[in-house]
Amino acid sequence: MPTADSEEKGHDASVQTPTQSFSTPIQPPNGGVEAWLFVLAGFFIFMNSWGISSSFGVFLEHYRTELLPGTSSSTLSWVGSLQSTFVTIVGILTGPLTDRGYLRPVMIFGHFMVVFGMFMLSLCTEYYQVILAQGFCVGLGAGAINIPAFAIISSKFTTRRPLALGCASTGASIGGIIFPIMFRRLAPTAGFGWAVRAIAFVNLAISIPALYILCRKPGTRAPKARAVMDPRAFREPVFGTFVIALFFQFLAYYIPLFYLTTYARVRVGTSVDFAFYLLAISNGASFFGRTMPYLLGGRVSPIQILIFWDAVGIVLLFSWIAVTSTGGMVVWTIAWGFLSGVLVTAPAASTSHPTLSPSLDVIGARLGMSWATAAVGVLIGAPIAGALADVATADFVRAQAFAGAVIAAAVILLVIPLVAAHRYNNRKAES
Repeated sequence: MPTADSEEKGHDASVQTPTQSFSTPIQPPNGGVEAWLFVLAGFFIFMNSWGISSSFGVFLEHYRTELLPGTSSSTLSWVGSLQSTFVTIVGILTGPLTDRGYLRPVMIFGHFMVVFGMFMLSLCTEYYQVILAQGFCVGLGAGAINIPAFAIISSKFTTRRPLALGCASTGASIGGIIFPIMFRRLAPTAGFGWAVRAIAFVNLAISIPALYILCRKPGTRAPKARAVMDPRAFREPVFGTFVIALFFQFLAYYIPLFYLTTYARVRVGTSVDFAFYLLAISNGASFFGRTMPYLLGGRVSPIQILIFWDAVGIVLLFSWIAVTSTGGMVVWTIAWGFLSGVLVTAPAASTSHPTLSPSLDVIGARLGMSWATAAVGVLIGAPIAGALADVATADFVRAQAFAGAVIAAAVILLVIPLVAAHRYNNRKAES
């Protein structure tokens, strides 16, 4: 069975990209105080990026019923889709800027945009204002800090990389618990504006330690600045198949997160409070999905974890159709929450394998390219589901079947990188 140890050993001078050769890279420290401080900074960054984007379900339901009641769910979902798309795609620019030594301005810009966008959202009363503040401003800021955080943490660890990424990404789970509960508790009493401003103050507070840790020293310029994107990598059969699989995976990923609250209210018939808290329950379960699978250490590789849980996702998404009771809704929400935690961390950990990133020097670039492809799925997935679902008649079957079908396509495509990684690891073990 392929192991994380064997994956890391593959990053040596014998492996070359199709377009360049290189000497044996310096191995990361695989721990230490400095490395784990970066993990702590990543924790705060993921609270302000994925934590905000994974909380959009409560905003969507509030917009649908209170702030913008005349706007369709499909139209409203474009706000969250744009925000989540920017979270994944902007890193294709900020990753290379970080490599060129511009870590400080990238982080300052990103955190400023998140905080500024949330304060502007608190003043919004029209759809175009919401999409500008939450979709564009918050999304651009969160995207600016997201991929650099993945890349920085990845560069500090070898065999502990999946666990370190998992620990940092639990910030998204904590944010996904805190922000929906804050919004639900404050909006009915203090109003929409002050509920959002309270979240903005939390965003500001956790930005301070993240900026202090990351900006204490000037950014380090890479010995050789890499291109923003290498289109030739997409023609590599293994990497090309992998990124297409991520497109299909993320086409389905945000559909439950966006429509969980609405489904519980109109299909299951839960109370308003209970429906809003379901999103916090889902994000809480994702905490364990981001960490527990990686406690197996070298016995199971990230690519194996990814394809296994994608396959579980097929079962969960099709079984969602049968959920009609409150108890069933809670069980399903916990199961999907755990799965969502795996599906957002395993791709980043998998990208470090030599069959996908032939050198540690290109991990940042490959991360940006893979997330950029996934971002297309993020952008269109929830609006497509919104168009397929009929909220007025509580008919979500077509949206649920669509989500299950596209994640099944992801599983089929992931077989190719899984087999390639298995063969590579076997060759390394025999040599």
